Amino acid sequence: MQPLIGRYITNLEAGLRREGFSCPLFLMLSGGGLTTPDTAIRFPVRLVESGPAGGAIFAAEIARHCRLDKVLSFDMGGTTAKICLIDDLKPQTNRAFEVARVYRFKKGSGLPLRIPVIEKVEIGAGGGSIARVDRLRRITVGPDSAGAHPGPAAYGRGGTAPTVTDSDLILGRIDPSGFSGGRMPLDRAAAAAALQRDVAEPLALTLELAALGVSELVDENMANAARVHAIESGKDARGRTLVAFGGAAPLHAARLAEKLGLDEVVVPSYAGVGSAVGFLRAPIAYEIVRSQLQRLDAFNADQANALLAAMRAEAEAIVRRGAPTAPLVETRSAFMRYRGQGHEITVPLPVRDFYAKDGAQLRLAFEDAYRRLYHRTIPGVEVEALSWVLSLSAPPPAEATAPATAPPAYRPAPARLRPVFDAETGAFAEVAIYERRELGPGAVIPGPAVIVEDETSTVVTRQFAARINAYGYIVLRRIQN
Repeated sequence: MQPLIGRYITNLEAGLRREGFSCPLFLMLSGGGLTTPDTAIRFPVRLVESGPAGGAIFAAEIARHCRLDKVLSFDMGGTTAKICLIDDLKPQTNRAFEVARVYRFKKGSGLPLRIPVIEKVEIGAGGGSIARVDRLRRITVGPDSAGAHPGPAAYGRGGTAPTVTDSDLILGRIDPSGFSGGRMPLDRAAAAAALQRDVAEPLALTLELAALGVSELVDENMANAARVHAIESGKDARGRTLVAFGGAAPLHAARLAEKLGLDEVVVPSYAGVGSAVGFLRAPIAYEIVRSQLQRLDAFNADQANALLAAMRAEAEAIVRRGAPTAPLVETRSAFMRYRGQGHEITVPLPVRDFYAKDGAQLRLAFEDAYRRLYHRTIPGVEVEALSWVLSLSAPPPAEATAPATAPPAYRPAPARLRPVFDAETGAFAEVAIYERRELGPGAVIPGPAVIVEDETSTVVTRQFAARINAYGYIVLRRIQN
């Protein structure tokens, strides 16, 4: 892997210089920070899942703008859907995760990696995911994808398998003439033929119901993944705001929110390229994890201080390459457990030198963290620290500001009408279509409706009403009956 990544990054730098770019190049890490090409070449495994990490940073920025404490980040692109929990403006992190899960989103079915990572659940449910009928006469979707080439049948590039995008097109959620700003017209007849052959005919369904079955299955799979991920994290998916981005997420966000019982959805500006925008919001940062077994009842402060000092020096050498003079923010934590347990928990640490007497304070910090997770402690059992974590980062770019007062509400006129299939009524209905670029802050749009833009479209179901907030984001709120 290292030679391959090394050649790629070296060629990328050379290509940028040939094009006249003289600014420094940084790469996103799976843990949510930016680093230099030299460091990325030395530790290429830290680039795994860096794209989705950028999406989580983007969602955290949206949460900051909208003052949201509990967020469910929903990133759905062409091949996969990624879901991340964000609490108090911070994406959930871990020091281990799995890649290439072979059984949907089931934990333990992938290849484990031990690196700092923004924790997400990822399933094979994207716009290009292929739909079929299995031997039990059930509709299944993914994890295989048509990719960008040849792509969905509607792309007209040689793809013949029906996909989620083909289903959305048949349901009227995507305008075949306005896709990608009109630069790439879609072939509705090809999409219909693929769905008819591989889904509708084997199940004796109408074309529209076959397309709805594909869409509903994808939405249910994503809802199940969100529930399982939240439960495994000791949290609840309910009561959160869904932040939707990626080319396909806004098409499915309202329906996903309905299945999860969520009352609010935010579709930010530039949702189709949200992960790329997240890269621009990420700080220059680096995290180091080192193992050093310490029993807290025999805590050796000198060993801990020496280890953390060496970690600080290593991290600072990396971060200073991208932020030579910026003030740096350091955070520390340790993975601790009761002696004999098989799993550790993360315990925040103070950023200062330790003393021998701090063993008792560290035990109190561990018990406080343990009690928050499990609502109890285990008296009389020794506590041990296994690994120590140090993160160093430069300040993130300055954030945008919005007007202090909310914009006045108004009802815009739709650009046109289009037949869109309604999952609740089981029939097509003429639905108002709005161009996002024509909507100003304060615009109120009741569902059902579709808000279209170059990168994606936002479907507003009849259970929601949309409003454009001061930042220009689409905010869907459930209508209270």
